Amino acid sequence: MRKLSFRFQVSRHKVYVEYMCLVVCSLFSLQTVAQKVTTTTNKSTIRIGEQFELKLTIEPAANSTVLLDTWFNLPDSFNHFEVLQRLPIDTIEVGGAQSFAQKILITSYDTGTFKLPEFAVKLIGNKMLTSLPLPIKVLPVNISNMQDYNDIKEIIEVAPETDWWLWGKIGFGILLLIVVVIFVVKYYLGKRPSKPIKKIAISVNDVLQQIEALQPLITSQQYKLFFTSLITITRNFSDVQLGITSLSKTTDEYMVLLKGKVGNAPTQVQYYQLLRLADAVKFAKYQPATTECEQAIQAAKTFVTTIHSFNYQPKANAV
Repeated sequence: MRKLSFRFQVSRHKVYVEYMCLVVCSLFSLQTVAQKVTTTTNKSTIRIGEQFELKLTIEPAANSTVLLDTWFNLPDSFNHFEVLQRLPIDTIEVGGAQSFAQKILITSYDTGTFKLPEFAVKLIGNKMLTSLPLPIKVLPVNISNMQDYNDIKEIIEVAPETDWWLWGKIGFGILLLIVVVIFVVKYYLGKRPSKPIKKIAISVNDVLQQIEALQPLITSQQYKLFFTSLITITRNFSDVQLGITSLSKTTDEYMVLLKGKVGNAPTQVQYYQLLRLADAVKFAKYQPATTECEQAIQAAKTFVTTIHSFNYQPKANAV
């Protein structure tokens, strides 16, 4: 009887110990689960090439600390998004509990609605926390409100008192020099046989062949040289066709010069997006995909043929 009573007491003590362990583990589990990761953005809709801010935050459970193993593994390029800048990780301590936050500047060079994927962070003990995906809508360039730029005015200086006698002598000397130059030119040109003047003409087929010749640069992944050459070819052609000078202009100034002269609106917007993509490759070190390069060649060809058809005027028949 005593032996049975002793076994009952040992069994009850064992059950009590197991119950207490279960309670402690449950509390620890609830404390761990309470830890969460959140992602927020300051914009849900952006223009193509516009940047927005992504904030990653890890909040601890009450009266606990977050023991990190590895921070979020966010690549430089993912799902049509490009990381521009990563700000330092901030540590905030309130009431003995620490939370972590980081701000990241991101942009996109593709139009459409894309999702920021789930981001995971690893805690000590192989515990993984993941965020929820966020949708971001990327709109094309808005050119409806673009206005022509005004030229920069030169500094106006106060004119000094005019010395008419001096200006008279200068004017007489210039007039005499012009007469001498005209006489010399006529004298020497009269002795030489006249040569037919060759007119410089730009063939649309030649320009299209120049664009097609850039294909090897895509294969060799020389993207910066590819887009620089492509924009130079199209700019030179538009300058000749429209009688403008754009090589010294910025991209925005060039777009203003082309407004209303490139044909229909879709062709104009498509070429504007090509200019923005070229700037991203040349200045932001954006690595385009092969399909984007092929689309760039097609957009350049469409621009050349369209601007030629809208600005070509056949010569009148000679009488």
